[in-house]
Amino acid sequence: MKIGLVAYSGGNVRSIRSALESLGAKVIYSDQPTRLESCAALVFPGVGAALSAVEDLRRRGLWDWLPAWDRPFLGICLGMQLLGKSSEEGPAPGLGVLPYEVQVFRNVPRLPHIGWNLVRLLGTDPLWNGLPTEFYAYFVHSYRAGVGDYTIAETEYGELFSAAVRQGLFWGVQFHPEKSGQVGLQILRNFLKLCS
Repeated sequence: MKIGLVAYSGGNVRSIRSALESLGAKVIYSDQPTRLESCAALVFPGVGAALSAVEDLRRRGLWDWLPAWDRPFLGICLGMQLLGKSSEEGPAPGLGVLPYEVQVFRNVPRLPHIGWNLVRLLGTDPLWNGLPTEFYAYFVHSYRAGVGDYTIAETEYGELFSAAVRQGLFWGVQFHPEKSGQVGLQILRNFLKLCS
């Protein structure tokens, strides 16, 4: 099964690519829509600044193409944040797939938020098959999306925020599944099953 891994300046790809390949996926790492179009799903990773990532996606011709994707899509960290309407970081526009505005943490001990944090699932979702209702996952970020109707998992660091979101075939996780041990691998395994 071919999984597209979106190539751009915000991508942090080595560990996510290795994780997907360990689960049997053939990873197509590209910034060319013509190459990504043949994939069963897209993974949209991200580490770095929102505005520079947006500018780079526009230069590569991906900005208007990504929201029209019609198969399973997984945004990770900055990749999840860019699925929203906008971000205070920059400030930067979002892809507008989901309705949230990404904001910097307000009342927290320190920034960035780095490390393992407890994630609480909100209801059932195919991404959570085989997982307990609470688990620890690895986070690295200074901005977050609040909790709303789109939230399928939440966590708390000084304040409550979305650990995972969904709109149709678009999923986003604020944490890094590729750095979250067996729980993270199970989430990626579940995502691949959605694509088959």
